[in-house]
Amino acid sequence: MTIACPATLQSVVALRRRPRPLLGFGIEYLPFIFLYIYAFHWCWETSGKPFAAAIAHEAAKHAAKQFTKNSGYAEAFVEHDDHDEEDYGSHSLSASPTHEGASGPAASVNETAIVDAMHAAERKLPNPLLPDFWAVLFVFVIVVLNALVWFVQRWSLRVRSCVQYEPADRLEPGTFAYVTPLPHQGAAAIVRVEEESGPGRRRFIVYHRQKFEVKPDGSALQELAMPVGRRIGDFLEAAGLDEGAAADARERYGPNALRVEPPSFKEAFVEQILGPVPVFQIFCASLWLLDEYWNYALFNMFAIGMYECTTAFGRIKNMQALMGMKKAATPVQVLRQHKWVTLTTEDLLPGDLFSLSKTGAEEVTVPCDALLLRGSAVVNEATMTGESTPQLKEAVSGEGEAREEVLDLERAHRVHVLFSGTILMQHNPPPKDSNAPPDAGCLCYCLRTGFGSSQGKLVRMIEFSQEKVLTDTKEVLALLTLLLVFALISAGYVLQRGLREGKRSQYELVLRCVLILTSVVPPELPMQTAVAVNTSLFALFRAGVFCTEPFRIPFAGRVEYALFDKTGTLTTDQLVAVGTWAPCPDKARGDGGTGTGVAGMVAMGESSREACIVLAGCHSLVRVGERVVGDPVETAAIAGIGWDFQPADNRAVPRAAPAPAPAPLPQRGSSFSTVS
Repeated sequence: MTIACPATLQSVVALRRRPRPLLGFGIEYLPFIFLYIYAFHWCWETSGKPFAAAIAHEAAKHAAKQFTKNSGYAEAFVEHDDHDEEDYGSHSLSASPTHEGASGPAASVNETAIVDAMHAAERKLPNPLLPDFWAVLFVFVIVVLNALVWFVQRWSLRVRSCVQYEPADRLEPGTFAYVTPLPHQGAAAIVRVEEESGPGRRRFIVYHRQKFEVKPDGSALQELAMPVGRRIGDFLEAAGLDEGAAADARERYGPNALRVEPPSFKEAFVEQILGPVPVFQIFCASLWLLDEYWNYALFNMFAIGMYECTTAFGRIKNMQALMGMKKAATPVQVLRQHKWVTLTTEDLLPGDLFSLSKTGAEEVTVPCDALLLRGSAVVNEATMTGESTPQLKEAVSGEGEAREEVLDLERAHRVHVLFSGTILMQHNPPPKDSNAPPDAGCLCYCLRTGFGSSQGKLVRMIEFSQEKVLTDTKEVLALLTLLLVFALISAGYVLQRGLREGKRSQYELVLRCVLILTSVVPPELPMQTAVAVNTSLFALFRAGVFCTEPFRIPFAGRVEYALFDKTGTLTTDQLVAVGTWAPCPDKARGDGGTGTGVAGMVAMGESSREACIVLAGCHSLVRVGERVVGDPVETAAIAGIGWDFQPADNRAVPRAAPAPAPAPLPQRGSSFSTVS
């Protein structure tokens, strides 16, 4: 049954696991039990027949030689096929001489003497216990089909859902949810429906480390509700969590931590080696082992194992690098039950009131998404937006109609929100009163924690969005189809010619045909692709380019144009101001006849007094310690006109001589001000 889901997911289907009565295996393996019984019975009945046929064939040949000698025929006439590899897999002896006098000598030939003679002549004999060729081929086909049934369920989630699960009416404890994300948002997964142990007994699922709650009737799924869609007045009136609310929030939201445990080497290696390509490679190498190409086959298997080990180590290393985004828990002042208590940042819960401050030279990371209620702060949001320009955050206003507005984190109220993972560079504490934090920090309201925060979303995107990119899928399938047609023609010719000549056994002929078919996809192709990708990575590294997703390198070969948002991303944020434009008093003469009403560009040092006052006053530069930081465009403009910003008294003055009317720093109440 399809379940209603939030817009962040494409679809959710309720499933229930099918019974598995066969010692933990499903009924899909039941037909193989009967097939194995029949196949082993066939092998038991025909065991030793190829060996007996070979002995009878040699005895018949020996009898034919004796008969021809006694009859006066030339000995060379019967000795020409002594070195041929006869078909011992067949039980038919129609090619053997059936002369009337041959039965006596053939019966008198000692079987042990024939075996010893064939070993002395280095002639191959079948194993005495070898069953009939068709029985062995039947067992081989059953084993391959059985393995494919198991592997296909591992490789394809859709097949696994159809075989191992059945539709359910709703999501309830013990059922499963087949979650399909939006395109390019990770892979689909089947997750179990769980139930909280608290009094609420809420049902939920965890998909890609994100928690989704199930509605009481089990017919819909919704994102874990965070306190973000409320009125501004509700946040200003908040008094923190009491013990009961804190316990319920702890059960519902969990700890405020980004715990990403890397898999063990065994788990990563098993997942890699059981992929479609490694399994196909090992299958091809096993066929070469059957054909007695020991050195080649063992080297191939060793290379496959080393390549998959390297891939597993690379995956573990990437997960460990992802764990590096986790910051150690630090003490924080939290308002619980109307008292300020010292907890750790991992104990923060949505709805908490806490204090955020920077007291020393150590770097302070914002622990969660929070609404700034009192005070102001300067933060570096480079980890979120890529911009190195510090951002000024101000306390939310609760006056007039602003109190009734609904919180908008991404647009209207972004200037009042501190995002998880950003760096706190400076804070201005609020006035001291009864509600002020004891450590003179900014009063903040915790909005989102853990993997539901902004940093948690970034970690989830990095971890789960690395899907494989398949390029030129249609062209590759067309090429493989063409190669398969030629391989089928070649295999058919080899089989027909071999059966007609009769110089090779049926085992060898079938093995040769299977090798021809499997050679359509060379087993070395994945390793060759990996070598090509690694070579490209080294070339990019020498050019100063770091690649975060190497699997997209083959797709980059089709790129013709690359567009970037701005030059600062690729070069530097140190800009140089060239000049200014000013409006003309007389449009008829000042614009050179262009009719635009704007004069030509004037060098920064020759800018008018009005232009200098506007550039020196209309900016958002702030003081962080002993440094002035802000938008590179604004710092370059002030330096270009020859003025200096003095953060001590919030004034901008010319360098050459004191200005008659220095431009004051705009008030922090607005992001843009003018100077008259």
